[in-house]
Amino acid sequence: MKKILIFAVAVLLSQTVLFAQNGKSVSEKDVPERYIKDFNRQTQNAKNVEWRLIDTLIYDACFTNDHGTKTAYRFSPKGMETRWYVEEKYFPHNIVDKVQEMHPGYKIKELYALQIKNKVTYQALVGQRKGFFTKKWRNMRLMNFETDSKFIDEIEL
Repeated sequence: MKKILIFAVAVLLSQTVLFAQNGKSVSEKDVPERYIKDFNRQTQNAKNVEWRLIDTLIYDACFTNDHGTKTAYRFSPKGMETRWYVEEKYFPHNIVDKVQEMHPGYKIKELYALQIKNKVTYQALVGQRKGFFTKKWRNMRLMNFETDSKFIDEIEL
């Protein structure tokens, strides 16, 4: 049962990452009012909020919080999830080491703490740089870790 639950969450999260890469920027007036209200309840002083349409009725609100951390809230009919992006200089060494062990030559493109219904995990979006001067990535994977950096699973994107 636990494996089925972990697999279901992994599939949901991989779809989330795929849609996040294709989201388009929208103005706040195009976002459902209930998401605006939920966002305002969560944050009082958020500045420079960028709303992105991810999929039908799924929106991201991206901003920098009071502590200077890039943060994103994803709103959907199923609920809300929160992401706190981690700067490269603060990547947990255990996660960096596990990525290098499992996929030599891969780099972490993004690492964030993900909270869904009071469960927090790390997600690392990893891949290979396509060229030396380009910012394009290939062979992307989404790796999931517990908060103690223990590897859970990965999904090929």
